[in-house]
Amino acid sequence: MNSLKLGLLFFMGAYALGSSAQNLLNLNDWVTGTGGTSGLTANGLVSENEREWGIGPLGTQVVLWKGTPSGDQAGDGGWNSTDIAINSQKTYRFSVWIKKTNSKSGTAYFGCGAAVTTLTGVVNNNAYFWNGNLPDLDKWYLLVGYVHGSSDPSTVSSGAIYDGITGKKIASAIDYKFSTTATTTRHRAYLFYDPNVNDRQYFYGPRLEEVNGNEPTISSLLNNPIGAGDFYFSGKVGIKTQTPGDYDLAVNGKIRGQEIKVEIAGWADYVFEEDYKLPTLTETEKFIQKNGHLPEVPKASEVEANGISLGEMNKILLKKIEELTLHLIEKDKMLKQVIERLEKSETALSEIKEEQLKR
Repeated sequence: MNSLKLGLLFFMGAYALGSSAQNLLNLNDWVTGTGGTSGLTANGLVSENEREWGIGPLGTQVVLWKGTPSGDQAGDGGWNSTDIAINSQKTYRFSVWIKKTNSKSGTAYFGCGAAVTTLTGVVNNNAYFWNGNLPDLDKWYLLVGYVHGSSDPSTVSSGAIYDGITGKKIASAIDYKFSTTATTTRHRAYLFYDPNVNDRQYFYGPRLEEVNGNEPTISSLLNNPIGAGDFYFSGKVGIKTQTPGDYDLAVNGKIRGQEIKVEIAGWADYVFEEDYKLPTLTETEKFIQKNGHLPEVPKASEVEANGISLGEMNKILLKKIEELTLHLIEKDKMLKQVIERLEKSETALSEIKEEQLKR
């Protein structure tokens, strides 16, 4: 694996845990240990909640939150976040990665705080976006839920559960709406009612964020799931820069790789067409004397200010090489003709000398 992919894996791992300021959850204490943290109150016993190193949904070594049932069939791991201040008129997205191992005993829960209603206005003080058993054991799933703004007229749920390998939506989740008096909410993710002490439920990357266009896309949260082998970003990506601008990928630093492939149209082989008007060397000389650079090649000041497009620059350079090749071919023909004339002249002179000697 090259250094670029390793760097991107690290970037996405940190991104999922909430290094972005967009994540409203306090994950400062998401380190190895037992029980809860300053931002997440443990669900169940201290012994049922542990954070340890493991392989996360992006295939990297990360700190996971592990739920270990004690057999009491009550709360068996997970958390309630502390109260998070919200604006009830705005929509918020909740998400978390979950994986269950050993058996499908017990029930996984994923929900929000009180002071919400259904999308049709029915009060729900114990709202869950989803609860149940995930389809497969020992496999990561991304769970996503939404709480709409109090005045949002929408009655369509957008929440879902996504397969961590294929990235496909495999189930729908229930959306809610804030009540007009709501000022806070909570992020809730649990394992409950599991009698099997050999079961484990793992949690990773909890997020709570305002839906305002700055939140990461679902595709980016699912980026490079285990087994996929490739990266996919639906939006713009900045590495060591927060302002990628018009570029899909902006890197404020060096890039190292084994190969770069640029797809480009309009390759310069048209120079070899019979109707192509090849600039004369005299024309090119006059242009250089006037402008200080080759025709079509950007000036040094432009390159220093704006950089170059690899595809376009290679096309221009190829065109100049092909034009130069045609000039060389033409000069070679002219040189051969001169040599042939000289040889003929030498032969003629020799014949004249021989004739003069015979006289």
